[in-house]
Amino acid sequence: MHIALTAVTVLYGGVFVVSGTGQLAGRGPLRTPAAACGFSPAACQGIGALELLGGAGLLTARYLMVAGAVAAAGLFLLTAAAFLYHDGQEDRGPRLWAPAVTAAVMLCVAVALPLTGAD
Repeated sequence: MHIALTAVTVLYGGVFVVSGTGQLAGRGPLRTPAAACGFSPAACQGIGALELLGGAGLLTARYLMVAGAVAAAGLFLLTAAAFLYHDGQEDRGPRLWAPAVTAAVMLCVAVALPLTGAD
């Protein structure tokens, strides 16, 4: 796997693991991004579980490329949905472009991982 792809999977994997863990732990009312958007505690935990699983999959991409590609595809869907939600709420700035950039990166990772093959 190329060094840039490894760096991206480790960086985003770490961010999603930390974010997902925080969502699952329920860092308090209105402290998680999903809670600030008005999602119920159960929905926040569901989003956190998806983030945690996706992040863990990205972190294993170096050794299990299929798991990394599936995780990236799942995170693409999650972040694309976040983009659509924020666009519908007419949010602008980081609340809109962060999920858009992340969705684009996850789509690239999901496509690139199977193409790189094993080292």
